[in-house]
Amino acid sequence: MALPRWNKKINWISIGLCCLAFCVLSPSGTYAQQNTCCDDRPLLEVNPPPVPADGAPVAIVGCRLIDGLGGEPVEDAVVVVERNRIVDAGPRAEVEIPDHADRLDAAGKTLMPGLIDAHFHSLMDNDRINRYLHKGITTMRDPGHPLRFYQSLHFAEKPVPRMFLTGGHLEGFPPVWESQAVVVRNHAHARQAVYDHVENGATGIKLYFKLPLDYYEVIMDAASKRNVPVMAHLELVDADDAIRAGLEGVEHVTSFGTALAGPKESRTFKKRVNAEYGARREERFRLWSTIDVESDRVQEVIELAVENDVIMTPTLSVFERYQGDEGVKDFHVKGYRNMVRFVEKAYRSGMRIALGSHASVPHADSGWDYQHEMELLVNEVGMDPMDVITSSTMGNARYFRTEQRLGSIEAGKLADLLLIEGRPDEDIAAMKNIGRVMLNGTWIEAGD
Repeated sequence: MALPRWNKKINWISIGLCCLAFCVLSPSGTYAQQNTCCDDRPLLEVNPPPVPADGAPVAIVGCRLIDGLGGEPVEDAVVVVERNRIVDAGPRAEVEIPDHADRLDAAGKTLMPGLIDAHFHSLMDNDRINRYLHKGITTMRDPGHPLRFYQSLHFAEKPVPRMFLTGGHLEGFPPVWESQAVVVRNHAHARQAVYDHVENGATGIKLYFKLPLDYYEVIMDAASKRNVPVMAHLELVDADDAIRAGLEGVEHVTSFGTALAGPKESRTFKKRVNAEYGARREERFRLWSTIDVESDRVQEVIELAVENDVIMTPTLSVFERYQGDEGVKDFHVKGYRNMVRFVEKAYRSGMRIALGSHASVPHADSGWDYQHEMELLVNEVGMDPMDVITSSTMGNARYFRTEQRLGSIEAGKLADLLLIEGRPDEDIAAMKNIGRVMLNGTWIEAGD
């Protein structure tokens, strides 16, 4: 039934009053958003790189262009950058090069977007993350510590990647890493913790494995009101239950283990890990060694993840174990092989795969953790190299909800670029042949 005209008027007045009730005047004299309002602000790094001063545009001429969108590379392409923005990109015949541009001859080289690392523990070491910038990682998310730990980013003496943060883990009691955790007390506290994290600069929320499932839905609801993704490292909560509660990102392939294993094996694992959190490092391999990757149960969980547009960041490099490695037993090797087969099955079924290095992994050369993860996904999982490149650029930008600014080489995007010697879409090992790195329109030189 239609409302009388006077009722409609009252309703609009009520709505207006409600909106005012949800806002307060901030110290600066502007209206600050409070906990019940929705938030559509763009998600930004906490350390925006400086914008170059006015100067001649840069024209990268004759490159082989991989734009990050997954299409075929463009041969003999041109990309024009003015200050920190890409202003044009495409085949040479279709791009006008400004007369006063500084030209860079890129014939025989591949130009692609800067790499985005979805799971990197920086340890708040600016020199360390500067080295990763030189390896081509222009953006990273650190799912680690409370936001106050990252003050040093604002005092970095050398360029560092754009850093997206999650703040302290939302965790149950007793926490695994007390200094890194916000121990959730009740539903209201869980909701407020999300709002506080975002207010202080978090662009994602990470749940750690002792947080009970009961808190997941309220956290997802609060995060959706702030337009930030939620990801989780799971051990005691089954992945399928977390997905049904609205979880968007699953960090580490091992987080799927308890949902895939048999009930008895899953209960045993949870009991041991709950009693001693360090037991997970060995027990996850025992658990995965029991999983039948070809089972109906595995396919059901994968289909649930695909239906809900869930993103998995496998971090396979963390769990890489081979016969002959020091201290490695048969169950380690079998467990790792099953993890690889699960990621392959998930990829073939259409699950979204994000790229995260974790940093400092067993089999990677120093500083090349991210490229090693790319190689594992191609050489062991069987992903197409171009799919891996797309996941590491535009795919991760979408995961960060910053795809309007980063992740591809298109007019209007920020100029985070890599110049590669070789064809990484044909041979992923070429990702180690970094020629030059551009961050926000500025070339990063060897001494930077």
